[in-house]
Amino acid sequence: MKDQTLRRAAAVALALTGVIHLVLAPEYMAEQAYIGLLFIGGGITTIALAAWLWVRSEPVAWVGAALVSAGMAAGFILSRTVGLPGFHEAEWELSGVVSVLLEIGVVGLAAAALGSGGSARTATS
Repeated sequence: MKDQTLRRAAAVALALTGVIHLVLAPEYMAEQAYIGLLFIGGGITTIALAAWLWVRSEPVAWVGAALVSAGMAAGFILSRTVGLPGFHEAEWELSGVVSVLLEIGVVGLAAAALGSGGSARTATS
């Protein structure tokens, strides 16, 4: 798959994940403040990484996208299984499942980009 296609697909997935988290942040802020803050931080970070990958392919952007996405997916799964400090949610709502699927997709795209023998290095457009 061409580098630009990988970057744009990852950027769209990251942006969608960010929007989902920012929209849901107030709800989670009311339930547990630190979860709401994590939603805001994750939302802003994924949107910033989406913008970065949209215009430029750099290994650090791909690694950041993969790490943030994996962390957010893990947080969702942990919060529905063993729980997080002061927070345990029983419902696997659609927005969360969609977000996790997008995040897993970003991890896969990052692995493909970084494993492609250097195509993730400073390619523009």
